[in-house]
Amino acid sequence: MFSVEFKTTDELPEPSPRLIDQIIGQDEALKIVLSAIKNKRHALLLGDPGVGKSMMVKAVGDLVEKSASDFSPYTLIAKPNLKNSEKPIVETIEGEYKEEVETAKPSMVKNPPSFITLILFMIAFTAITSYIMRGLPEEKMLGVIAMTSIVAFALAFVMVFMTIFGATKGQMAGAVNPLDLKPVVLYECKKRPLVRASAYNITKLLGDIKHCPLGGKPPLGTPPHKRIILGAVHEAHKGILYVDEIKTMPPEVQDYILTALQDKRLAISGRNPNSSGATVETNPIPCDFTLIMSGNMDDVNNLRAPLLDRIDYKIVLKNKMENTQENRDKLLQFIVQEIRNNNLNPMTYEACCEIVKIAQLLAGSRDKLTLRLRRLSNIIKMANDIAMGKDIKNMVEEMYAEEKDKDAKNKDNEDDKKLKNIMEVLNKITMEKEIDKDKEKNNKNEENKIKEVKKADKTETKKIKKQNKERKEEESEKEENKKEQKNKKTYSKKETTYIDIEHVRAVVDTGIYSMAKQVAIDYLRNFKRYKHIVPNDAPKIGVIHGLAVLGSDGLGDVTKIITEIIDSKNPGTHLLNISGDLAKHSITLASALSKKLVSEGKLPLKSDEEIDLNSKEIYIQFSQSYSKIDGDSATAAVCLSVISSLMKIPLKQDFAITGSLDLNGNILAIGGVNEKINAAKEYGFKRVIIPMSNMVDVIEPEGIEIIPVKTLDEIIPLVFEYNL
Repeated sequence: MFSVEFKTTDELPEPSPRLIDQIIGQDEALKIVLSAIKNKRHALLLGDPGVGKSMMVKAVGDLVEKSASDFSPYTLIAKPNLKNSEKPIVETIEGEYKEEVETAKPSMVKNPPSFITLILFMIAFTAITSYIMRGLPEEKMLGVIAMTSIVAFALAFVMVFMTIFGATKGQMAGAVNPLDLKPVVLYECKKRPLVRASAYNITKLLGDIKHCPLGGKPPLGTPPHKRIILGAVHEAHKGILYVDEIKTMPPEVQDYILTALQDKRLAISGRNPNSSGATVETNPIPCDFTLIMSGNMDDVNNLRAPLLDRIDYKIVLKNKMENTQENRDKLLQFIVQEIRNNNLNPMTYEACCEIVKIAQLLAGSRDKLTLRLRRLSNIIKMANDIAMGKDIKNMVEEMYAEEKDKDAKNKDNEDDKKLKNIMEVLNKITMEKEIDKDKEKNNKNEENKIKEVKKADKTETKKIKKQNKERKEEESEKEENKKEQKNKKTYSKKETTYIDIEHVRAVVDTGIYSMAKQVAIDYLRNFKRYKHIVPNDAPKIGVIHGLAVLGSDGLGDVTKIITEIIDSKNPGTHLLNISGDLAKHSITLASALSKKLVSEGKLPLKSDEEIDLNSKEIYIQFSQSYSKIDGDSATAAVCLSVISSLMKIPLKQDFAITGSLDLNGNILAIGGVNEKINAAKEYGFKRVIIPMSNMVDVIEPEGIEIIPVKTLDEIIPLVFEYNL
């Protein structure tokens, strides 16, 4: 299977950290993209989902960033336009930009007194006046009131005048804050950029002007040059602009991109007509970039012809590669990459072989491997999740065992502390006794006592040391046993956490990696038991079993085809339970061919009665077909069923058949042959008849007799219950 021998993927070397080395099966496309980037040519990448379009652009972008020797950094700044504030100016400054830091003091505009200030002043003035007037006689009161009223009126008039004059002055041009005139750095580019944008996000792609709820003019509003949002087309200047999901790109956005490609400049204006930024438009901003777009094969129809003509390279990425030793090794490299990059459990050799088999099934052929690697990646991740799910109990048990080990260690540590304390006390006693010995050297009796004490102490210490030694030996044995148990546990844990073949098959059998397959599995699970299909039954006239595939990534199924012939004055062919146009035309063709072969008598079969086709009405039914049937793979089965009904010769019921039939009686290739063979196996048929040209696609020939045929004449002796 692979050129290297291994048991698990953790024995294999680490994959290359470079993204460009992780691209698999797209060597030709990668060379073209590298050439396009090097020569500053625009490119369009087309291919099925998951074949590596985004990864290829990202890998090329990393190379461009690291090898940008001819790139010079630049900075985009926005300045206010003093002549027309609705036309801010965006400048490109080559090299490093050093922003001038100035402690600018704005011209202070004296704010007029507020309405609350006026009221407080009037209250204070009234209180003072009333206090003064309290001691005046009544004859002078009227004059004082008149004078006070005149003064109050004059003060109020002055304050109102100052209020109006101050508000007017605040709106004058000379009252603009100098901070509103300061340039704003919009974008600083220090290396060749790779900017990624989605086609549907117009603001991200083309830029915009922010809305200001205060009108967008000083002194209350934010000036227009501070509300500019750069688009991806401007940030990609001197670099690469990658736009994915081209199917969602509106036509007006395509016009803007076309303008940017032609003029290498594009202005920014407000996108929302209800915003205060709708009237703002900058000067044309440089946007000299290399455009790379990507999408699926049918997305190219959404692009306008002028933009499509501007694209130099149209690159179609492959969705299959040859099943060779070299490519299987590349697929193994991909498996290792996914495991290491996503921190997954190691995979066994058998599971890796199963992934290769799935790659064959997804490619639809034994000699091909799929390049829709994202789907394989999902299968690997799901298999890892299944493997981890089975190991949860072991993980809990190990955590519980570790807690017990910690408790035992704590107890052992407490015993060690106690022994240490005893030793310290004994050492102190011996030290004191030695001091007493020094003091009482002349007293021999005391010396003898001290010697005896020392001997006793030595014997005690020897006993204690011996006990400690024995305890340490016991502890070391315990620790060794624990280590061996842990090693056994970790070994068993590694065995259970390996991604094995059963985990991969569980993902495939449940179909959780594909919605279409899950729908097909659910359909078969609900309706299969109701289908009246009896394999290996007695031969029957006009009854044959065809094969079909449910969904694009679905499962194979068996369909019973029944033909009935009725004598009628209005001859014709009627199709029942058939919805697809291609199926209707192909089955009508099969019916016409069968009538031709019967009328000309070229078949190696003979009928007991004369057949008048001008009085026969043919009914063809796809029994219990609850899903849409389309395609021409049932034409061979229908032709045999019609011949059986016309000539009243029974068909054997131990086989299922698939194959397209042309007017010359040749059996042509069909799709989904492996799914159809598996369906025949699951229903219990002994034989399955397929086109000879599809034998190269068969992956698992075991479990059923596979009969490849080239023409209709080869099938007739195999299926009719008739002595030729």
